[in-house]
Amino acid sequence: MIKNLSRVIVIIVAFLFGVMITYFIINKFKTEDYSEQSHVIAYQIERMNKMVVAEQTYSDLYNHTSKKSLPGLASFYSADKKVTLLVKAKAQATYDLKKMDIKLDSVNKKIIIQSIPPVEITVYPDVSFFDMDQSTFNKFSKDDLNGIKKRAVEHVEKTIDKTSLKKEAHQQLIQNLGDLYFLAKTYGWTIEDKTTYASELKKIYD
Repeated sequence: MIKNLSRVIVIIVAFLFGVMITYFIINKFKTEDYSEQSHVIAYQIERMNKMVVAEQTYSDLYNHTSKKSLPGLASFYSADKKVTLLVKAKAQATYDLKKMDIKLDSVNKKIIIQSIPPVEITVYPDVSFFDMDQSTFNKFSKDDLNGIKKRAVEHVEKTIDKTSLKKEAHQQLIQNLGDLYFLAKTYGWTIEDKTTYASELKKIYD
């Protein structure tokens, strides 16, 4: 009777020990799996930490002409001066994703996107003198030329299609964020998106 009881106790202890070992092994691999997923997702986020840039280039000739004459004698003589400037400009719409506020909750397998920086438009002008003609009595001063260059740049900036530039940058941003949505779905993670892009992204990737 005692031998039978001892055998039962040994079997029970062995069974419980086996259950504990199995639980430990499952837990270990589960943790390692979560850890591996976190590393992959963190790496993808690190790759996203760059500038999303949409770019357009513009060029135009800007002409300036002015005349100088004595009062009442303009029909007889005037000292003219004119200058033509070649204005090139590179316009960029950018999202600096290094400033993106994003967190990983590996325990609950969740990616939390807190905020994304707004789009910024920057213009890089390059002005060169294409042609200049001036008379002895009516020459360009340094201030004249600086003022003309400023107006030439302003003229080109007005021709920039900021709407299409922002739209192009927006599409690139959605594509970059979409890679993260796709990765989260692949690993069974969820995304808690608190930005204004959430509804647009969920329509595409949910």
